[in-house]
Amino acid sequence: MPNWPLMRAFLASDARLFNTFTPVRTAMDACDAAYAGLRGAPDIVEHEDGFLARFATVPLPQAVAKGLGRRWHTDTLSFKMHPGGPGIDAAVDCAAEIHRELGGLRPEDVAEVVVEASLYTLFAGERAARYVNGPGSPLGALVLDVPYPVATTLLTGEFTVDDFSSPHLDDPARWALARRVRLEHDTEMTRELFLSDAPFGEAVREAGERAVPWLRAFGGDELVDLLGPLSADDRDFSRAAKATGARVTVRLTDGRTVSRTRLIPVGAAGPETRVRHADLVREKFLSVGGPHEVSDSVDRLHRMRPGALRRWIEAAFLD
Repeated sequence: MPNWPLMRAFLASDARLFNTFTPVRTAMDACDAAYAGLRGAPDIVEHEDGFLARFATVPLPQAVAKGLGRRWHTDTLSFKMHPGGPGIDAAVDCAAEIHRELGGLRPEDVAEVVVEASLYTLFAGERAARYVNGPGSPLGALVLDVPYPVATTLLTGEFTVDDFSSPHLDDPARWALARRVRLEHDTEMTRELFLSDAPFGEAVREAGERAVPWLRAFGGDELVDLLGPLSADDRDFSRAAKATGARVTVRLTDGRTVSRTRLIPVGAAGPETRVRHADLVREKFLSVGGPHEVSDSVDRLHRMRPGALRRWIEAAFLD
């Protein structure tokens, strides 16, 4: 019996913290209960009163095992390189590139910042914007906000977990620049979003015409017309992509304009990540305080005996 989160609590309070912990605790209780002899419903996933019927707008039980053993690939994984929702990733990547070109900016140097992105980024950003009003904004909304991380990255060259707390979060320069950031919809990026596999494309193709009401609720008739006929194509996922792109354009008060575009964020599923994912994960692990001895020994993980594996895990997460 899974938990159903409330959007108000998710965005406006620290209850978001339990969005992960509570289901994990529930799952552990379920394992203990099964071990003690309690029984669950064997058709809980696909039943008309079951999980998918409650949690999915268009249930797709056939997708759970479709292509099992031949279709999925480890290289389809995406890795979060920045803290925050996936809608901010490409915009932060672009802002970091612009910072490297322009160097130290001041808010007064910037006339405006335009972030063009797909409906996905706009939808999450607009929901978050209702709750974001400066340093006292709830963390649940701030991690989905676009202006603050883009402004922070333009000023500092990076966006880290520390930017969600004092003294960084209290910096008036960041909020002054964030007020100059506006979002615009890019139709082609929305099209590329749904042509890619993650996070929506494959599910929408699998649903076919049954996805139309969901698409209409998400983006109106314009989105339905943009995507055209829908059907599953049984594509192989070895070249899967997650096209959650953005274009960031900075217009300076001295008349200069600098723009960067990225269709697939750094770390998201795509050709660049398939080549570099080991290096990317190592970089992220070390950046948040992971020890070098753990990252240097990960290539021996599959040969470790149980005792050595336990010590490796403890060194990685508990020290």
